[in-house]
Amino acid sequence: MNELLLNELRARYEAGENITALLKARDGTNSAKAIEVAYDLQAGSYVDFVSNNMDDWNRYTSELGDILRRFVNPLDSMLDCGAGELTTLSGVVRSLPADIQVLAFDISLSRIRVGNAFVQRTMRSDLAHKLRSFCATMEHIPLADGSIDVVMTAHALEPNRGREELLLAELFRVSRRHVILCEPSYEDNSPEGKERMDRLGYVRNMDEHIAKCGGVIAEKIRMDNVMNPLNPSCCWIIEVDSGPSRSETDYRCPISRARLRKREGYYWSDKGLYAYPVIEGVPILKPEYAIVLTHG
Repeated sequence: MNELLLNELRARYEAGENITALLKARDGTNSAKAIEVAYDLQAGSYVDFVSNNMDDWNRYTSELGDILRRFVNPLDSMLDCGAGELTTLSGVVRSLPADIQVLAFDISLSRIRVGNAFVQRTMRSDLAHKLRSFCATMEHIPLADGSIDVVMTAHALEPNRGREELLLAELFRVSRRHVILCEPSYEDNSPEGKERMDRLGYVRNMDEHIAKCGGVIAEKIRMDNVMNPLNPSCCWIIEVDSGPSRSETDYRCPISRARLRKREGYYWSDKGLYAYPVIEGVPILKPEYAIVLTHG
């Protein structure tokens, strides 16, 4: 997407158009790039919504936090995938142990930047100062196999119909123990809600996709607190067997999966030979932004 198109899309977003629906109608599907652009244009809107609806945010994040608390133990690592503006994560960690390691990523740099500012105002201070947020995609998570105790999503798989198994396989790959998905449930929706989900390209048949990817559904919980009655949510508690697990949570090259080392303004691997930039403290760990650097 060139600069002119992005400017046009921003104007149409500011005029009130739904960019996700617009790009889906143009492309026939919600591609990763379309999702990135649509959500990047919305950066700040989720923080604004939370600021104006604190009671709803407290109820929703408390309900999800109570579920997560059953599976996140002291000294665990937890990863929020597609974390957006970090609004959900900032709320749910209130329910979790103090001595955990928390990581979060989103496809949109603008949303991570907005989220990092929100975290400093809102998240529990003992976790906020050690949160590791980065920019990445769910199909190329820059972490090692079996390196995260609990992997979670909160409406991050949502716009990815047709890519469910690709993304689930990657979530399962990095998880050591549990994957907890808080996502819309097409099968539990009303006819009006299903029509909306069809139009926006939201996920469906999650139980089937999870089973095909080797996950075992331990529980499926209907969420009581939802922001939109046309988007009912369930929480899938999934047990995974990722094979040998690793205790390290250092970044990995999303192309070669070699360990990355931090340098001045970038991350680099002497085995993968790609460099990844850091913008305002946020590592950009996407394959399309890899820079060839064979001599470090």
